[in-house]
Amino acid sequence: MRLPTLFKQQKNKTYNYTPRYYDERKERLENLMQRKEVKDDEDYFKGYRRKSYREDWKTIRKKGADKDARLRLYVIVILLLMFTLVALRYVNLDKFF
Repeated sequence: MRLPTLFKQQKNKTYNYTPRYYDERKERLENLMQRKEVKDDEDYFKGYRRKSYREDWKTIRKKGADKDARLRLYVIVILLLMFTLVALRYVNLDKFF
């Protein structure tokens, strides 16, 4: 056991941390680059085009889902406002206060 000192600062603790982040896009690009080195440019372009169409389709599908979610939110807010207006009009609030 050591005695605490006022003038020396302790070093930060270090850990052997290896991040487990998985970047699918980066790995796909690395695979494409390796294929390009091995295969002809024509074969690489065909594979790239097929994956590009797939990515575009996913993007378009996601935009459609976002649009549907936004529309659903607007409908819910409008229905809640209408319900509140009807409730305030027909409910006598003097009973509660």
